Amino acid sequence: MFAFPAREWVYMLFLLFAFNYIKSQEVKDSVNIPEEQKLYEKAIKCLDSLQYDKAEQLLLQATKINKKYTTALMKLGYIKLQQKDWKSSEKYFKLVLKYDVSQWEALKYLGKIYYETKKYNESKKMLDSAYHYEAQDPELLFYRAQLMVAGKAYKEALQPLNEAIDINPNMIEAYVLRAEISFHIKQFNECIKSITDAINRMPADKKDYNAYKLRAKAYFEIGKFKESIQDFNVYLEAVPNDEEALILRASAKINTNDFASAITDLDEAIKINPNNPVSYNYRGAAKGGLNKFKEALQDLDYAIKLKFDYASAYVNRAAVKYAIRDRRGACKDLEKADALGDQMAYQLIQEYCKGIQ
Repeated sequence: MFAFPAREWVYMLFLLFAFNYIKSQEVKDSVNIPEEQKLYEKAIKCLDSLQYDKAEQLLLQATKINKKYTTALMKLGYIKLQQKDWKSSEKYFKLVLKYDVSQWEALKYLGKIYYETKKYNESKKMLDSAYHYEAQDPELLFYRAQLMVAGKAYKEALQPLNEAIDINPNMIEAYVLRAEISFHIKQFNECIKSITDAINRMPADKKDYNAYKLRAKAYFEIGKFKESIQDFNVYLEAVPNDEEALILRASAKINTNDFASAITDLDEAIKINPNNPVSYNYRGAAKGGLNKFKEALQDLDYAIKLKFDYASAYVNRAAVKYAIRDRRGACKDLEKADALGDQMAYQLIQEYCKGIQ
């Protein structure tokens, strides 16, 4: 019969003892886990499998066992926050603070709730309190920037956004908001840079098409019309009935002499809103570019009918009238545009209307 040497027997006995100790300790630990914690852990598994209603029920059970169980209350508040149930979310986060006044994340999310419900003073109070506890949280910095933008403190909002991006270089929403601010303060190249940074970080299956629209508008503002059209193409493929985007893409096409395609866009815009004078003004200009002067005048006349003080439409109608040799009519339109403050009209009058009665 085989026999272990004495040293091996000692080793085997030690392993057996250690195994039994670990096993008994695991059983003991599982017995000592509070019931509310077990429910919370089950709820987290439900959330991982997208069973939100079941997770919420389990979390509520946990808080019934222990009403001061702030971990479950925080999770309930966050679920309601994601569902945009502001009232319920506020209730849970307030309960968290009732039992733990230093819970800065509850303060942060209350600040978010008050921002979304336009209670800006309350939002600032909560976000400032959260910032006192934790000044390096990128989400908190982003919320503070959002609130500054709501108060039209655009340049001030850039600092917390830059800090948020330094901490989390993949925070897409921070790049987008920074781009929106840059567009608002007419820093169009900065807008393009920030929105490009955002787009480059977006997952292929989670594109924010509004980012393409914003970059298209920024390209338009600096005269990069081909790039603007490319971004509008991406955006309008996803959101085909955006009147503003159709009009702006048409305008960019007019600036690249693609008049026929511009008219197609404007036809679609007019179907969406038949009472927007801008669409008729631009379509009139595009038809003029194709030498369809009669149709152009009809559109421009209608644009002015819809908006009698539309200086740009008077200038475009003057161009069409000049093309059909109605110089007197053209100069009258330019005089009307000049009276409305159009600087181009004044220059055109000096060049083309001297001696015309």
